[in-house]
Amino acid sequence: MDLVSIKKALRGESVQSATGNFTAADVNDQARADLFKELGFDEKTPISQYRSKREAAFEIISEAIDEILPKDLTDILGGFAEVKTFPRNAEVEFEIRGGGKRRARLTIQKGARGGIYRAARLDDRYMGLDTEVWTVGMYVSLEDILSGDITLAELYQNILIGFEDKVFEATVAALRTAKSLAPGSHTFTAAGFDGANLDKAIALAGAYGDQVVIIGFQAFLSEINNMDTFKATNNIAPQDAIDVRAYGFVQAYKGTVVVKLPNYVLKDGATYADVKWAFKENQLFVLPGAAKPVKIALKGDMYIQDDKNPDGSENWNAHKMMGLGLLLADNVCIVEDTALSVNGAY
Repeated sequence: MDLVSIKKALRGESVQSATGNFTAADVNDQARADLFKELGFDEKTPISQYRSKREAAFEIISEAIDEILPKDLTDILGGFAEVKTFPRNAEVEFEIRGGGKRRARLTIQKGARGGIYRAARLDDRYMGLDTEVWTVGMYVSLEDILSGDITLAELYQNILIGFEDKVFEATVAALRTAKSLAPGSHTFTAAGFDGANLDKAIALAGAYGDQVVIIGFQAFLSEINNMDTFKATNNIAPQDAIDVRAYGFVQAYKGTVVVKLPNYVLKDGATYADVKWAFKENQLFVLPGAAKPVKIALKGDMYIQDDKNPDGSENWNAHKMMGLGLLLADNVCIVEDTALSVNGAY
């Protein structure tokens, strides 16, 4: 089957033709029509019959997602991550390129024991990476899609955001491990935002590679400002003001790109201070970005499966073999704000 219409619908695209513009809704309708045709259905087919072809339908949708997911993850994470796809039986290896002034000597990747990240030696040229099944819950059925109640774009956003969140979670775990291995000279601590500390971290990370990137959480990122650049006290740079209004933090600090990591609420509380978050937010990670230090592997084909619950209900899940590792030398710098308190589990 030609997957063009499916891929366009998954991305929520609108298209232009010689006769005029087609909206995203039009594109989704065309994709549904193509699915109906491939499955031997038409608009008069009773919804009760959809279930007989759901495996075939989700196989088509999975194939289309496999073609666009790597690029879309790269578009989101490309500032610091390299995303590669591998056949199911292939060995996962990343060639070490763009390491800058010093070659990385270690890799941080998931160990064999229960999600604990560990350090492993690299050979001279390649970084190997283990993969495992990552699962994202979809909360949608084939009936929802074929009936038009749920668009393919809504389905895909569910899957894309789910895998994006898992990548960020694994990235944080790898960065926390990297902190434990970084030299003491690469950790800078102060109560509140200290631009001088961040400047030192950027300088150190830049000595190991190019295109340094600052990675952190909202609470700390919102403190960063470029005021010291011009020795200003009462004024904020126009672009900083625009960034803060649009994103909640500056997008660049003295020319260094700033990347936000998401956080997640694990448990609500009586007050905001009692909310239990997944991650503490009082650290910034500063590292060279040219070498794409975060390596993400997608392996084999995605498959979508319904998992039946004891009560007879169903959960639809998207499964994909994936793995994440952090290319590490002495290049990771950490800036801490001891005055910033976020009730994080990790």
